[in-house]
Amino acid sequence: MAVEDLFQSAPKEVIEYFDRRPSRPSFRWDEVAPREHALQFTVARTAGFDVLDDIRAATRKAVVDRIPFDKFRDELVPTLRAKGWWGEKRVTDPRTGEIAKVQLGSLRRLNLIYDANIRSAEAAGDWARIQRVKDVLPYLEYLTSTSERKRPLHLSWVGTTLPVDDGWWATHYPPNGWRCKCRVRSRAMPREGASTTRPKLDARPWTNGTTGETRLVPAGIDPGWDHNPGRAREQMVSTRLVERLDAMGTQARREAVTRMRSDPLFDYVATNGAGFDPKDRSESMQAAGRLRWPVAVLPDHLAGQLGSTSRVATLSVTDGAKIHGKHGIDLATFPLQEALDEPDAILAESKLVLMKRWRGKAYAVVVKRSGADELFVNSVHRMSDRQVREMEDAAGRS
Repeated sequence: MAVEDLFQSAPKEVIEYFDRRPSRPSFRWDEVAPREHALQFTVARTAGFDVLDDIRAATRKAVVDRIPFDKFRDELVPTLRAKGWWGEKRVTDPRTGEIAKVQLGSLRRLNLIYDANIRSAEAAGDWARIQRVKDVLPYLEYLTSTSERKRPLHLSWVGTTLPVDDGWWATHYPPNGWRCKCRVRSRAMPREGASTTRPKLDARPWTNGTTGETRLVPAGIDPGWDHNPGRAREQMVSTRLVERLDAMGTQARREAVTRMRSDPLFDYVATNGAGFDPKDRSESMQAAGRLRWPVAVLPDHLAGQLGSTSRVATLSVTDGAKIHGKHGIDLATFPLQEALDEPDAILAESKLVLMKRWRGKAYAVVVKRSGADELFVNSVHRMSDRQVREMEDAAGRS
């Protein structure tokens, strides 16, 4: 379906994906790390020009109201021309101070902005629907593009049918490049003749021309498109949830986090529903590991010892896999909040280590603060008698 074949308005999941991305002016597209493009709204060469908010407002209207490109173009171009953001100009690169001749606004660039944002937002909204129905439609099938010119590797993926939570979808969930029109279909089971084998990744090095960073990108996918915008939306949901919880009063915050521990997403994170494998260093697996969910509230004095302004401790898929798989602890029954409120011993250094006795055994709960002031339950594990004695001695000396 063409992006102009529209409903009355976009679903709320599509709108939320767009609205949760903060704006960031940039001079070059690759100033922003490729994965961060899913988390921020940016347009290259808008740094130094008062146009990013205008482009964002027009793009949001196109996403929400699903207006055709010609209307988007006709309403936005006069504003961009009036502000001088049009055609080729000589401008100063704020990163290097050098003067370069660059292309600012053009009909081709506006069409790319329009197409990329609508397809990414629609894909994120579809992913939310896919997650809701995966109990009855647990597979996704890769479908052919509607484009006249089809990428050969994309064509080779057509018919691939894998479980919804397979890590392949973290990098190969469409769109998989500029103007890519590939799609997926939910299925109860693979159709006869479908390929149920994950295609070869064949990752190749790509070097960011601005930062100099080199990383691996799957063959057939344009750099910056090797991510799942729906999973990025899940990460944004977690971030927004923490922000909203931190804005609440203490009692309301605690009640909300308690309710959230009964949400299916808590079980997904705490029991490694994503199938996270720490030995798999692929971008798809690392993306799955970054999903996090609020699990407990840190008392003020403990948050103060970590120097954090947040009070909400979250659990990532990465840490959930370690706690559940390696240490064999069920966080659905372990008294995590009680361990934070009434620990038997505390060590506070670069991280918090709290000891809690439960069912006749001693456990360590480790809470860390990230550079972005996020609180993570990094580990919950059994303690040996020697570790208990050492911690009690160290806590007594502090």
